[in-house]
Amino acid sequence: MPLPPKPKSQPDDLHEVERALSVLQGRHPEHERSRREDEESRKTRAASLDKEARAESSQSRVRRLRLAAVAVPVALLVGFFGILANREMGRRTRAGEALEPFRPFGFTTVETSSASATGTLEATADQGCFVAVATGNAPVKVTRGSTTESGASPVLFCTCANEHIGLSADVGPGGSLALLRTDTATLGGSRAFSFAPFRPGSTLRSDEACSEASLDAWIDAKHYPAAPTDGPSLLKWPPRASLAAAGFKPVALGVATTPFVVVDVPKESCVVTSSTDPADRMSMRQKGGAVVVPPTAGILARCAPAEGTFVVAREGKGEIAVLVAPAAGLGGMTGLQEHAKDSAIPLAATALAPADRPWDAKQVLLASQIPEADITTAAAPEIPLDKDSRVAALSFETPNALVPETPDETYSYCNPPLDAKVRAATCVFSGPQKWRTDGGAESVAGIARAKLPFWLFAMQTASDPVALKGMTQLFTLARRLTRDGFTPTTLEALTELPAGVEVLGRTGEDAVVAVGVIPIAPYVYTLSDGAPWTLDAAPRIVPVKVLEKVLLTSVLKTLPPKPARHTVVFRRAKH
Repeated sequence: MPLPPKPKSQPDDLHEVERALSVLQGRHPEHERSRREDEESRKTRAASLDKEARAESSQSRVRRLRLAAVAVPVALLVGFFGILANREMGRRTRAGEALEPFRPFGFTTVETSSASATGTLEATADQGCFVAVATGNAPVKVTRGSTTESGASPVLFCTCANEHIGLSADVGPGGSLALLRTDTATLGGSRAFSFAPFRPGSTLRSDEACSEASLDAWIDAKHYPAAPTDGPSLLKWPPRASLAAAGFKPVALGVATTPFVVVDVPKESCVVTSSTDPADRMSMRQKGGAVVVPPTAGILARCAPAEGTFVVAREGKGEIAVLVAPAAGLGGMTGLQEHAKDSAIPLAATALAPADRPWDAKQVLLASQIPEADITTAAAPEIPLDKDSRVAALSFETPNALVPETPDETYSYCNPPLDAKVRAATCVFSGPQKWRTDGGAESVAGIARAKLPFWLFAMQTASDPVALKGMTQLFTLARRLTRDGFTPTTLEALTELPAGVEVLGRTGEDAVVAVGVIPIAPYVYTLSDGAPWTLDAAPRIVPVKVLEKVLLTSVLKTLPPKPARHTVVFRRAKH
C-alpha cells in the first residue's frame, strides 16, 4: 500500500515573499504576513456583517409587511367602530337633551329605543302618566291594546292599569324615541293636563275610568298651583264690591287658560263662585268626585260647616272668581240670599247639604246678634220641646217639613210666612211652641231656637202679632247690619231725650244705626239725624266721630216716657 503524500513544508513561496518585503522595509520578517492575514480577516468579517445586515433587512421588511397586513384592517375596523360610537354618543346626547326637561317633574325613563331600531319601542308599565318623546319632534304613534293614536311629540297620556305600550316614530338616522313615566298624583291625570308643568306637543285622553281618582290624588298631594287672589278682571266684576262689603274675600281668580281652580274652603264658611263672563257655565266638585253644583250659567253659592277642597270649573272664556266669607257673620245661606237680594246679585244656584240644615239655621240666629250660648239646634223629624225659646230659624230641604203647634193664647209671626215654597224663615213666638212634621219620616229640615237677645228684652212680654212682626223685622235688620260690621249696644254712651236720643261717638267707631223698642204700639220705631227710614228699607247709617254727640229723632210725634222705652244702637267699628 503506497504511503500518503508528504505535506508541503512551510514556509511556502508566499511566505518567503512576505518575509522578503518585510526585511526590505526594515520591519519584522512576519509583519507583512500578519498584515495580509488581518486584511483577509477584516474582509471576511465585513462580508459576514453585510450578509447578516441583508438578512435582517429582509426579515424586517417581512415583519413590516405582516404588521401592515394586520394593522390596516384593524385600523379600518377601529375607525368604523369609532364612527358608530360617535354616532351613538351623539344619538344618546340628543336623546338625553330631549328627556332632561322632564326629569325635574318626577319622570323616569321606562324604555328608550336602541341604535338599531330607533323608530320603534315597546314596554310594559304600571298605571301612571307618560310622556312619549321623539328627537326632532317627530309625530309619535302610541299603541295601547287595539287602539293606536298619533300626536306631536312630546305626547302626554295617562293609564289606569298595567299596560303594554308601543311607540313608533320616523326619527331618522341618529334619532331616538323614549317613554317616561311618573305617578298620576304628580300630574293629576288627564283632568289636570292644563296644569302640566311643561307644554306637551299633544295629549291623549286615555284614562277616563280613573280620571277622577287621579285628580283627587293630585289634590291630596297638593300638587295643584296656588290660584291668584286678585286681578284686573275681578276688579271690574260688578258683584265684587257688594260681596266684599258682606265680608267676602277672594281666594281664587282663575285665568282664562285653565278650565278650573282648586280652592281650600275653611270650616263654617259660605263660598260664591262665578265667571267674569256671565255666559260661562260654572260648576263645583267636591274632593271625592261629588258634584256640589252642576254646570250652571251665572253665580253659584254654597255654605257648609266643614272645611273642604273644591274644584271650581268653568265652561267658557271668562275668568273664575271664588270668594269666601264666614257663615256666622253672613247668616248662612239665608243671610247670603238676603244680601244677594239687597245688592241685586242674581244667584243662579245654591247648595246646602241636607244634613247641614240645622247648622244653617243656627247661622241665621248668630247673624241676628243672638249669643251662641243661647241657641239650640235640632233636625226633623225629632224636634224636642223647648219651653223657653221665643225665636226660631228654619231651614227646609223638603216643603212643609216643620209646622208649629201653639196653644190658643200663644201668637207667632214668621217671615216669610210658612208655605210649600219656603226654604228658610225666621219666626217669633209669644210663648212656648211644639213642632211637627207634615212629610213624616222623609221630612228634612233643621231648626235653631233661642230666647230673645238682651237688646230685645224690653219686648219679652209682648204678644201682639204686630210686635212679633216688628221683632222679625229687627232680626232681619240685625243680620243686614252684621254683614256691614255693626253690633248692637244698649244704655252705652247715649242719653234718652224727649224727642229721641243723643248718641256719643266712641273710640274706634265710625257710624251708628239706632232703633227704639217699646212694649206698646207701634212697638218698634226708627231714629235718624235727617230723613226718616223704615224697617223694610235701607237703614239710615249715621257717621260719628270720637266724643262727638249726634242727635237722632223719631218720626213719632210723641214718644213714651223715657223709662218705658228702650233704644238699641248698632255701632260699627272702623274698617
